[in-house]
Amino acid sequence: MKTIEQNNPTNQQTKRSLAQKYFLWLDPCEIWCLMRKKTRFNSTFYDCIRLALENPSDTICGLYAYDGDCYEVFRNIFWPVIMDYHKVDIRNLTFKHDFGDVQHIHDLSSDINRQILSIRIRINRSIQGYPMIPKLNLNQLLEIEERIRNALEYLDQDLHGEYRSLKDISDVDQIDLREKSILFQKPAYHPAINAIADDQWPTGRGIFINKNQNFIIWINEEDNLSFISQSNDGKMNEIYERMIRAIEKLNQTFEFQQHQRLGYLNLSPMNIGTALQVNIHIKLLHLEKSNPLIEFCKKLDIHIENTNEYNIFNLSNIIRLGRTEFNIIRLMWNGIEQIIKQDIHQS
Repeated sequence: MKTIEQNNPTNQQTKRSLAQKYFLWLDPCEIWCLMRKKTRFNSTFYDCIRLALENPSDTICGLYAYDGDCYEVFRNIFWPVIMDYHKVDIRNLTFKHDFGDVQHIHDLSSDINRQILSIRIRINRSIQGYPMIPKLNLNQLLEIEERIRNALEYLDQDLHGEYRSLKDISDVDQIDLREKSILFQKPAYHPAINAIADDQWPTGRGIFINKNQNFIIWINEEDNLSFISQSNDGKMNEIYERMIRAIEKLNQTFEFQQHQRLGYLNLSPMNIGTALQVNIHIKLLHLEKSNPLIEFCKKLDIHIENTNEYNIFNLSNIIRLGRTEFNIIRLMWNGIEQIIKQDIHQS
């Protein structure tokens, strides 16, 4: 997918990653001090910034935390990147986790629902006591997979489903599941940061799917747990409620990595805080009004992308840090309602 703005050639400029930008701001003494430090999992400053130095234009961020301690040990580079990307001053931030009350997420009118094609909520979590995926050894991957497999046995009612280890899924079934957007692709890390994980693929990876195929968990994809709740209707409250129940159930077994300012910690600094991503596919009727639509979405902190299908767009939340989960969901949902109402009234 491409953003609407990317269709304009004037916007296609070569940019440095945020990690390279702020690395160049460091003075030599700071760099020297950072290079001498290691985390308890032996992660280094060079581990975290290697992608940014070797491939500065390959990614927006260019920075990876090989374990949760990197966010503090190498804060001289992580914090500026996080503040720039998430547009929040974390020096004065205290993270607040709050799923809220799903009853306060209202149903939309039938006219608006008609233009909502699908909703998908994804929340990532990393388990306390381990480094991040690229730093895990084979035994740790298998240990985490087994612990998660056992914990999944306690998901009941509509969440009850089947766990399948990736190595046991045939190529034909993998293709089918990927076409349905149920199974993940091999993460597209640069080889420089993922040589070990590449060698171990697909060991320790797997997928959990409930009977209705509207709740999925990816195990050891980019992070240890990727919770996904989805539907092809406009029932946001039901989708969100499934997500909450599953996370709270597994949180009884696992402690998730967390920081008092930065919230939940994962491999990428772009996916911390709530680590919540909402993707909603909608059908719009008035493509000639795309420029006002872009500006309207920006005001609502919503990112808009073209899909490969005519007049169908993917809308997602921009903010993941600095708000609670409930605030993000509710503001996103209210924003979708406003966008579709505006589209309808242009008829």
